[in-house]
Amino acid sequence: MSDTAHISDQFALAPPHTLHEAPFVSHPDPATARQVEINAPVRNLQMLELQIAGGASEVYLAHRSPAGVSFDALPGRRDGDPTQISNPRLLKSIIKQAHDAGLRVHLAADAPAVPADLRDAYLAHVTQGIEAGADSVMVASLPAARQVRDAHPAIPLTAAGGMGVTTTAFAQHLRDTYAIGRIVTPHAAGLDEIAAFCALDGIEVEVPVQTGSGADCHSCRLPDQQGVGLGCRAGYRDDDEPGADLGGFLDGASDCALCDIPSLAALGVKALQIPGRESPIVRQNAKITQMYRRALNGVEKGWSTRRTIEDIDRIELTWQMGWVPRMCEQQRCRFRDTPRRRAHV
Repeated sequence: MSDTAHISDQFALAPPHTLHEAPFVSHPDPATARQVEINAPVRNLQMLELQIAGGASEVYLAHRSPAGVSFDALPGRRDGDPTQISNPRLLKSIIKQAHDAGLRVHLAADAPAVPADLRDAYLAHVTQGIEAGADSVMVASLPAARQVRDAHPAIPLTAAGGMGVTTTAFAQHLRDTYAIGRIVTPHAAGLDEIAAFCALDGIEVEVPVQTGSGADCHSCRLPDQQGVGLGCRAGYRDDDEPGADLGGFLDGASDCALCDIPSLAALGVKALQIPGRESPIVRQNAKITQMYRRALNGVEKGWSTRRTIEDIDRIELTWQMGWVPRMCEQQRCRFRDTPRRRAHV
């Protein structure tokens, strides 16, 4: 079988779009893709350098909170790996290096809730990040948005995924009341819903891709350990039997959005968000960034999605070794009519 035929087989694995989303499938003017940013996670200098090499144009990061507290969406350590930058000096160094490379830096301060007795500590934590050079702050609750906005009127704010911006009315409320200029859409949002957000004036839209975290990307605090479970991906049974993946039948997570990057660009999406501040393999995380950069580059060149995938297949060993068996063959498509999307509650 020829390489071209093999590529065709991979395309045949992708289900069609839903009836709601099909009208929003399109291919943009090539120049449109140049306006789409890739927002990638960073927790140390090595990760920053790899993300820059992978094609990130924005990064988001969190720095260490007071002992026993996390002021962002993740705990300080996830499955033994850190999620936060360890000290203020390193924070400044990472932000400076990112700025030197032309990247915008977002400070993750997106804790789902901040208790009243920790609000002063939270604000001091955010202020430290802003003074270190962060260009914007990500928040995930209305009280936090109000507190940061009152203390730092000029700092741009992003409503993170944990804010749960599921309607255009809520997005407009955030814009008008809290001067929030960017929203991160829920992971389960379809192309039709994203189109509605993109039609709003004065709001940038950031879409999480390659996530696999159900409807609340970045919010899951379940561990990833043998005998305990597989985070959002698994069913759970509380008994003495050995741990086993029971299958995420009610998990709405669907990972790969590569084939629908042209449509996202055409809709006016401002940024694609790559997950993984907690990623144990930072090179693999940066490779995900690089794959989405290749997809955007294909749009910029005016290529069809088929040709872009052919180019990725020719260059990237990761495509045949990991992507196709884990994504294409399992129909883990972010914006297609798959069994997992239909099972989402």
